[in-house]
This record gives sequence, structure tokens and C-alpha cells, in this order.
Amino acid sequence: MDAKERVRSQFGRAAAAYATSDVHAHGDSLGLLVDLVRPVATWQAVDVATGAGHTALAFAPHVARVVATDITPEMLAETARLAAARGLDNVETRVADAEVLPFADASVDLLTCRLAFHHFPHPESAVAEMARVLRPGGVLGFADNVTVEDPAGAAFYNAYEVLRDPSHHEVLPLSRLIALLERAGLHVEATRTFAKEFAFEPWADRMHVSPADKQRLLAMLRDVAPAARALLAPRFDDGGAWFSLWETALAARRLP
Repeated sequence: MDAKERVRSQFGRAAAAYATSDVHAHGDSLGLLVDLVRPVATWQAVDVATGAGHTALAFAPHVARVVATDITPEMLAETARLAAARGLDNVETRVADAEVLPFADASVDLLTCRLAFHHFPHPESAVAEMARVLRPGGVLGFADNVTVEDPAGAAFYNAYEVLRDPSHHEVLPLSRLIALLERAGLHVEATRTFAKEFAFEPWADRMHVSPADKQRLLAMLRDVAPAARALLAPRFDDGGAWFSLWETALAARRLP
């Protein structure tokens, strides 16, 4: 099974859980992205790897039209259901690969991508596609997890994520992420980075982690690599486990 088939398999099974996941439906980066982007009512927007559509739905009241794209049909069904429930008639869903977007060059005013980039097996290709479809002066509203700059700490954290979700590709440190966007002609104008804490059990259960792999993940939390400790910040209390991740929301503009 290739990387994209793993994504379809993992997230097809998890679509309903992501529709109600608090960090996806109500996470801090949703409001931050709207504030950083400052959307305009006439804009045509595309949300890449929309998942259950939370980002597309957050921007829909502020723009003319949003096309919510994803490679997982089950996720798009959740997006359409949530849009209808909220009375949003300017949201369209379309099956699309983030690395081969079905839009003309310089045809989009706003492109958003939130909490999905770490699943893309060819991130350079995805960023090139984002830059291609944005018009000159168009805006990218982007949010994803970021990791520590130390390579050993970053490797430990990414291994932790892969054990929970085999479709995970790589979370980048912020410096690498910004450099990747800038090389594609996307000038980063503003960033906001914050920590978010997760209860271990629902985080693992959302991706149907086996009991054996749960124990392996908990063992990793109990013996975190020193370079990753500031990021994961594990804590154990009353039989439960919690840990933190870092997320960055940013706005970037397509250069002429």
C-alpha cells in the first residue's frame, strides 16, 4: 500500500471521529488563520486536504466560494454534511490530490491547508502546487504541527506519530517549513506558534490504535528522548497520560 492509499484507508475509517474532534473542529488555529488571512468577500478559495471540512467551513462565511478538496471521499461526505447543517451553500467538495491540484494557474485568491501537510509524501510538490494555483498577491493560510529544530528530537517525535498513524509522513521544524514555502515564491508574512495538550486515550483511539501499539506509545512517553521533551512535555496523573504538541498558523503571500 503506497502512502496515499494509507491516508485514504486511515482517514476513511476515522472520518466521523474527525468531524467531532475538538482540536480539528474548534482548535486555536481556526480563528488564528481567519485573523491572519483577513479574507475578502469576493475571494475564490480552495481548502486543500480539508478532512472533515472545518477550515473550509470557517472561511465560507467570509468569501464568495470555497472548494473543499481531499483524497478521501468519506471525509468529503462529512464536509458536505456539516456544510448543509450550517446552511452554507457556497461550499463545494471535490476529490483531489494535494500534489496535483485540479485548478488552473493563478486562479485562486485564497488557498488554505490546515493540519494535513505532515501527511503529504512529497511536500515540495504540494507547496509548488499551492504556489501555482494562487494568483500573484494571493494568500496561503496554513497551519500544521511543527517539531523541534534538533534532528534527534524531531526524529523521535515523528516516530511517535508514525506508530500511532502509519499515514504520517513528517512534521517539519518551523525553519524548514518557512524555507520550503519561501523557495516556492510564497512570502511568509506572519506566524503564530502555540502548544496544545492532548489526552492520550482519545488521541490514540481516533486512529484505532491497537492495544499493543498503545503500550509502545506510552513507553515512548515515559522515556522521551531529551531533545523532544520540551515538545511532548508528557505528564501522568490518576492513571491517565497527557502530552503536548506545537502548532504554527501562518499567512504567506504569492509573490508576483
